[in-house]
Amino acid sequence: MNRLKKYSKNIFIAFVLLFIFKGFLYQKLVKYTKTDTRKNYRIINKNLIQSIEKEIVGKELDIEDIINYSLKITAKQVHFVTEEASNNPNINFETQKAHCVGYASLCNSIGNYILEKKQLTNIYEFKHVVGKIEFLGFDMHQVFKSPFFKDHDYNEIINKQTGEKQCIDASVYDYTWIKHVSSE
Repeated sequence: MNRLKKYSKNIFIAFVLLFIFKGFLYQKLVKYTKTDTRKNYRIINKNLIQSIEKEIVGKELDIEDIINYSLKITAKQVHFVTEEASNNPNINFETQKAHCVGYASLCNSIGNYILEKKQLTNIYEFKHVVGKIEFLGFDMHQVFKSPFFKDHDYNEIINKQTGEKQCIDASVYDYTWIKHVSSE
């Protein structure tokens, strides 16, 4: 019984540490490689605009705040599906369904909308990108035979003045709360 307590305590501590360091571990073990870009959609859905405005009204936002709001609003508005779904964020908002393309598209559009509202488009830009995911150097897309898993969509946030890039994956964030990913 004493051994069981000791093992249980160690397992619990291991899980707590994994949870605390999940973002760091994900960034070190998983790499995204950009292969293409997709078009950016402009938000025209009045309900989506109201939803964004409700979150940001009267707030001074820096780029990290804008990233956080983009991820949180996306996660709140859609859930992941493997069946056919639109790439248009205006439609995804209404259906509340998206695959990785839809997640990236919605997050991208929200980010660019907020940048425009806060008059920061001369400094930053969200780009919708397509890429491959590697885990410890192994191409994860080779594991799956379905064309659904041939690539993965995420976003690059570019500082136009410095060239610095940050990458985020809205679908990963929705399920893990990991904000930033590593991209080459």
